[in-house]
Amino acid sequence: MGLLHRNEVWHAWLFRATDFCWAAVAALAEGGAVTRPYEVGAAVAFLDGAPDRARAEAAAERLGRRVREERLVVPGPAPERVEDRPQPPEQGPGVPLQVHDIARTPGSLARRWFTDAEVERSLDSLVAAQQEDGGWPPHRRSWTPGATLEWRSVATIEALLTLRAYGRRI
Repeated sequence: MGLLHRNEVWHAWLFRATDFCWAAVAALAEGGAVTRPYEVGAAVAFLDGAPDRARAEAAAERLGRRVREERLVVPGPAPERVEDRPQPPEQGPGVPLQVHDIARTPGSLARRWFTDAEVERSLDSLVAAQQEDGGWPPHRRSWTPGATLEWRSVATIEALLTLRAYGRRI
């Protein structure tokens, strides 16, 4: 929805879908539901493009407090797997999100949640994760080797776009 708003796409269902997103973001920020890091990423994508900027900033501030309190995003180099953090059974252990996974650009509302040092450490770890052939491994849990290959291209494009947004050259 954030992408559609940012690109000024209009359709009749946009109003209901936007209301749904506002409600979902509020539930995440208020702790009304179990929060998964990928839900935070989706909320940030919506808030970064939401047309009501004052409301988006207020919601992002509340969500950011929850993210920090519950350590939903690792503010430094991430361990390989999250085994010490309880996970819902349907999610299982996985790789945690890092700062650069949530605050993909310096202009993102999520960027405000982290210090300059945390952002720099996260970007350093992103650069260090580049593999010998120039690509990046997917940070999502892979169920099959084929899924790993499919997500690798997405991870590489996301890494390159994030590094470019922050002015990093590799």
